[in-house]
Amino acid sequence: MTLPLTEDQRMLQDAAQRFLADRHPPAVARGAAGREADARLALWADIAAQGWPALLAPTASDGLGLGLREAWIVAEAAGRHLLSLPLVANMVVLPTLCEAGLEGAPAQWARTMMEGGAYFADAALRPDGSAFFEGAGDGVPALAVRNIGPHALRLERYAPAAGVAGLDPTMPVAQVARPELLDRIDVQVNAGTWRRLRTRLCLLRSAELLGAASAALDMAAAYARERRQFDRAIGANQAIKHRLADDWMALDDARLAGMAAASAHDAGDSSADRDSLYVPLLAVEGGRRAAQNAIQVHGAMGVTWECDVHLYLKRVLRLSASLHAEASCAELLERIWEGAAEEGAA
Repeated sequence: MTLPLTEDQRMLQDAAQRFLADRHPPAVARGAAGREADARLALWADIAAQGWPALLAPTASDGLGLGLREAWIVAEAAGRHLLSLPLVANMVVLPTLCEAGLEGAPAQWARTMMEGGAYFADAALRPDGSAFFEGAGDGVPALAVRNIGPHALRLERYAPAAGVAGLDPTMPVAQVARPELLDRIDVQVNAGTWRRLRTRLCLLRSAELLGAASAALDMAAAYARERRQFDRAIGANQAIKHRLADDWMALDDARLAGMAAASAHDAGDSSADRDSLYVPLLAVEGGRRAAQNAIQVHGAMGVTWECDVHLYLKRVLRLSASLHAEASCAELLERIWEGAAEEGAA
């Protein structure tokens, strides 16, 4: 398996970095919760024009038909630039909507998303009947996907809810006690669709987390080169430079694991499910530490509202919570050990 990016993937990476640096700098991310609906929809239309939501959608449904490695590149760039739209959730669910057929509501939703006319907030339903919407906003319906059988999924569309700033002020969210159900559609899908959907979501959320943590690390390294004490840069001190080096290695390890898992997933390798277990484990551990250390490197400035590094920490913490909601570190380790034991027995 080769992990270096191909020429096309490097071009995609460069294009994503340039586009987001121009259209979504930290100043835009800061005011995400209070942005007008028209401004968010205009940004989504421009993103759709780049083809990113349709990266994983099949070409038969007018998607790009690319793999998870390409989606990983875009998701990591979205995290690095604190994108305030739920791109990853929409990117992951779009192939499922396309699989539901060429007619009916799911197909219409898919076409509208790919054409830039609308996007969905990601709905997480709770046992008490309440819901948490990520990417909420006026005029933005929420979509939840449920597994109801080996060959069936249930799509539930909920009425929009006003977005507010939560733990992560760069992503508008909503907590709705009794969400209003607009549509409930059961669709027939191929075996393994639910597993692929959850695996893709886990890997791309990990990519987004690593993008945010890498941006925080870059800010810390730049500050350590510029800030001087006792007539030399603070980055010359071992206590700082060794910590930054350790953080870089941890993020690089997680990124390599993620790219390997994405490649295995694209190739249909039987090891894809096992490989994907390592990624959120490494991403959460390395990403949280890198973002927290970036605050410490900035010293007193790091805890001020004006310093952007806290925005990356909050994005990392939100994504870490989202990944832990799927499986805690202890559960991931147990599943890894069980898989190793099964391989050993075989």
